[in-house]
Amino acid sequence: MLIRYLAALIAGACLPLAFAPFSIWPVVIFSPALLIYQLTFLRNPKSVFLLGLTFGIGYFGLGISWIYHSLHVFGHAPAVVAGALTLLMILVLSSFIGAVLMLYQRIHNRYQNDNVLWVLPILWFSMEWIKGSIFTGLPWLSLGYAHIDSPLSGFAPLIGVYGLSSLSLVISVALVMLAIDKKITNLIPILLIVLPGFLLQTIDWTKPHGQPLLTTMIQGNIAQELKWRPEQRQNILNTYWNATRENLNSDLIVWPEVAIPGRKDELEEVVLNPLSEHMKATGSHLLTGILTSDHEKGGYYNSMILLGENQGSYHKRHLVPFGEYYPFRELLEFMKKYIRIPRTDTLPGSDDQPLMSVKGNKLGISICYEDVFSRDINNDLPEANILINTSNDAWFGDSLAPHQHLEIAQMRSLETQRPMARATNTGKSAFIDYKGNILQQSDQFKEQALTLSLQGRSGATPFIGFALFQPWLSMIILMIGLFVGFRSTSAKEKAE
Repeated sequence: MLIRYLAALIAGACLPLAFAPFSIWPVVIFSPALLIYQLTFLRNPKSVFLLGLTFGIGYFGLGISWIYHSLHVFGHAPAVVAGALTLLMILVLSSFIGAVLMLYQRIHNRYQNDNVLWVLPILWFSMEWIKGSIFTGLPWLSLGYAHIDSPLSGFAPLIGVYGLSSLSLVISVALVMLAIDKKITNLIPILLIVLPGFLLQTIDWTKPHGQPLLTTMIQGNIAQELKWRPEQRQNILNTYWNATRENLNSDLIVWPEVAIPGRKDELEEVVLNPLSEHMKATGSHLLTGILTSDHEKGGYYNSMILLGENQGSYHKRHLVPFGEYYPFRELLEFMKKYIRIPRTDTLPGSDDQPLMSVKGNKLGISICYEDVFSRDINNDLPEANILINTSNDAWFGDSLAPHQHLEIAQMRSLETQRPMARATNTGKSAFIDYKGNILQQSDQFKEQALTLSLQGRSGATPFIGFALFQPWLSMIILMIGLFVGFRSTSAKEKAE
């Protein structure tokens, strides 16, 4: 029995190799296949839950280990506190895998038929949606992200990342079924997925819109420990302005999330108005991150503001728990003693915010964490022609997270068939085309400017409509699974 759990742990620990920066996508097929193969030898749902939990500990234990770095190095949490919170997050995410395997096993025990294994990818779809939604969600490292460069990528504009995860698992199940009963017919599902996947990659669901937008992104490479020091503000402004001054021929210049370390109302006269007038005089526009005060609510927004002939603002809607606000404040107020992250009283922006426009292109703007969620990006579609994501990935340090975050951004472009300009403080900044391919990217921890002409797109991919039904579909799958799995069964569940 122990060897099965050890195999699950090793398989899970290998799975991060499927994602950036390694991007060995076949691992996302074979690693779950090994888990599923071990699953076929178990019958007790509790043992199966433990198997899934063990797999998840290997999977997320390596895949999101950067959370410890963010909490300890930049959040100044004691090592014990940062380690405990990271472990808790790993266990919570792993428990989703354990739960979905346990539900599958109860269904299998009812019907006593190995063909029930084909139900697992459907249940997995529901599980990933729930994991990406409950308590604001954390869909990080969903299996589908590993397929950004695989033959399955053509399905992304139809069914999104969760759908890709499900198709990926179908292939894993097919390999396991082939190993069990040696029937060549088990290869048919693989062919029915891979071949259409290649064909779908050639389809343009959207079309070019308007004139290309010459865009420059400035990566300031401001160290996180210096960012909020008052004496450093002028140096930071000089860093961004010096790079901007060399690119005033661009239609749009993008500075990262909170590139200007201060509040909009405090800097309006001395910084923002002069910048805006300069942009008007040169025919350019500047999109920059800054905090915006809301005196009525007694707080502030994490914002992007547009300066130049066209002006506007966007307030971040989807905030990071413990990073920008404390959930269940009354219960968790004590956490502020241990995690000292600045500006954790951010207000969420409204869902209905007007889109900013430059040279006839409407901008779908997201800030940092928001591009992890398809629903946040889709909120501005199909009106938005170009996606803009700004982030301060300095919080992640030199870890796997910046690479994984860029891969997630690629999936948002692929799902929506929209180009994206992704501007970060310390990298990786990148231009992404409407098929999810990286056109240009920065080095990490280097002051750098990237310039590229982006062609806007109009129209909607099928996924924009499908995404509206994902919550209902996921809950229906879950309800049916629970009903079938937990009603009385004719077969006894065997103790392991």
